[in-house]
Amino acid sequence: MEPLIKIRDLDVIFPIGKSGFFGKPTAYLQAVSGISLDIHKRETLGLVGESGSGKTTLGRAILHLEKPTRGKVEFHLDDEYVDLEDLNTKGLRKIWRHMQMVFQDPYASLNPRMTVREIIAEPLVVNRIGNKNGILEKVEKVAEMCGLQRDQLGRYPHAFSGGQRQRIAIARALALMPQFIVSDEPVSALDVSIQAQILNLFKDLQNKLGLTYLFIAHDLATVAHVCDRVAVMYLGQIVELTETERIFYSPKHPYTEALMSAIPDIDPDRKMKPVLSSGELPNPANPPSGCRFHTRCRYMEPYCREAQPELNEIMAGHFVACHRAESLTLQGAVE
Repeated sequence: MEPLIKIRDLDVIFPIGKSGFFGKPTAYLQAVSGISLDIHKRETLGLVGESGSGKTTLGRAILHLEKPTRGKVEFHLDDEYVDLEDLNTKGLRKIWRHMQMVFQDPYASLNPRMTVREIIAEPLVVNRIGNKNGILEKVEKVAEMCGLQRDQLGRYPHAFSGGQRQRIAIARALALMPQFIVSDEPVSALDVSIQAQILNLFKDLQNKLGLTYLFIAHDLATVAHVCDRVAVMYLGQIVELTETERIFYSPKHPYTEALMSAIPDIDPDRKMKPVLSSGELPNPANPPSGCRFHTRCRYMEPYCREAQPELNEIMAGHFVACHRAESLTLQGAVE
């Protein structure tokens, strides 16, 4: 399939600490390090990893809400690829009509002083798309697609539950009819019973509108439900990328094995057997040399400390950054 988005050698580096009030930074934190991947049209790419692994920063950098330090992001538009790095503020505003984001906390991302109608209409008003009647008609149509009633559009965000607020946030993202949506842990703040409704809404909207998603999550059960492929991040790098079924049943990276083995079993009498990673998460501002996971890996060999593994395709569509990927037999989510 033709990629909708091409990401090449993407770095995001934040300065941390200063020598004096106006001094230069004394250290740097590399939140995203050398990431290259393609996001295909109409697919849902899951992005998983521990907190602090760089998932949200990568999602924001793809949209250029966070400006990358190095690398490039190309978006397929009108039969050509547009490099977002070449765009000024006006150009980014135009490209953002096709790329939107749904944030983790729906209450924090909604203006409490605006009605639902005004919130959903805001992207259309800001981009000067349509007249007043046309905007109101489109707002009602998008709201209906997201499961909101017409008589709810005059209310304020505080009058809604968490699930309803997330529907409002999704409707706002859809107002411009984008092709690509970054969903940053969109169900993590919701009750379990509501999570399923929102996940099903994402799937239904994708089928109706042909949307492409980057789905950021730490709950692997939700990833299994909605994602076509999964990328696993560790300390700012992608360590494994393949189809969802392979990730869950045949992981090839030790870090992926640890994540998958920690998924709770539905049988309460069955004892969990997580593959424990030794040690603690290293300081992102001072990552280990060689393989970044070697300080916690039970399969570590001396050469893992020296050479950083490349993200290689060990079989069709399965990419792994591990020196021992082809020689290890690892435990998946099921036995």
